[in-house]
Amino acid sequence: MESIGETLRQAREARKISIKDVVKETNISPIYLQALEEEKFDKFPSETYLIGFLRTYSEFLKLDVEAIVQAYKGYKIGESATPLEELTRPTKSNISMVASSFLNKNRNVLLIAGIVIVSIFLIWGIKSLFTSNVDISSDDSTDTIKEEYAKNKEHEIENLRNLQLSNNKGFILVYKNEAVQFLVDNKEVVFLLKSVNGETVALELLPGKKVVKLKIEEPRTLAIEGCPRDVTFTLKGLTENRAKIMVSLGEKKEVEETVAKEDEKTTADSTSVEAQNRQSLKIVFEAEFVQKSFIELYLDGVRKVRGFIPQGQVERWEATEYIQIKIGNAGGIKARINGKEFSFGAAGQVANKVITWKKDVQNPNLYHIVVKDW
Repeated sequence: MESIGETLRQAREARKISIKDVVKETNISPIYLQALEEEKFDKFPSETYLIGFLRTYSEFLKLDVEAIVQAYKGYKIGESATPLEELTRPTKSNISMVASSFLNKNRNVLLIAGIVIVSIFLIWGIKSLFTSNVDISSDDSTDTIKEEYAKNKEHEIENLRNLQLSNNKGFILVYKNEAVQFLVDNKEVVFLLKSVNGETVALELLPGKKVVKLKIEEPRTLAIEGCPRDVTFTLKGLTENRAKIMVSLGEKKEVEETVAKEDEKTTADSTSVEAQNRQSLKIVFEAEFVQKSFIELYLDGVRKVRGFIPQGQVERWEATEYIQIKIGNAGGIKARINGKEFSFGAAGQVANKVITWKKDVQNPNLYHIVVKDW
């Protein structure tokens, strides 16, 4: 097929649609639309955003979404392979010239073989990083989140899309049984378009079973648990199975000093260590999985685990500076930090925490373990 960018651009021009028109319908920034058409993939903040925007743009242009995404993944694999021009560069040696000719004639076969070999080494290398039987998910975070929120059979998510808010506001076109993910400061919020009935739609907030009904141009403001702002949903338009929804955020909530102190008590571990410097410190995180749980874990900034860990498995990780952890089912883990029990939350809750050291104000050689929001 043609290049990804050329395919997108030709499809848009064939429909006589400008970049500005696409922005209105998809709420994707023109900078990112231009980057997709010019294949400047390094302009995206992460792989998650890139694939999400690529899916949305392809769907809007009525292209084969999966074919476009697979073409991008193939592009990434090819980009990581060693250029054949360097491998087959001719020299003055006759033997080298013959070898170069052979390589040029069998370029495609050698390229496929090279990709297979690189893939095998990558798989072997990834497996060697772990000593546990962790089921590592693919790099496509859409599939991961769909599986994470589909534990309850009532949540039949057909697709999950990213909504990028600008100036605390954003629009998105969403089909029935599609879910939308967006961030409120550092809080992840997901809603599912559950039903479309006449001039009314029903949204279900995930995780949980809270259902909100929206009517045309009647805003609904919600205080979502753990969310630092109120979120307002407004139905701006709809068809038989599709709705245009506006999401807007309120002002940051004032946190009373007493609540802040109480939070500090629940998140700060009193474990302390005498040490001459931070380099001699160690954080030991032990976890017993009493339920199957999704976990993403970084040790001193290096990702070590991302996937679902089965019930009954016991893990132990060590770090010097800090541990970052995201748990999809906080109540499914019994945790110990440097030998002391710690609770990350109740069953079904999503926890994002950082475990690190804090120097004692009065004693420069005394360090305390602190657990705070990530």
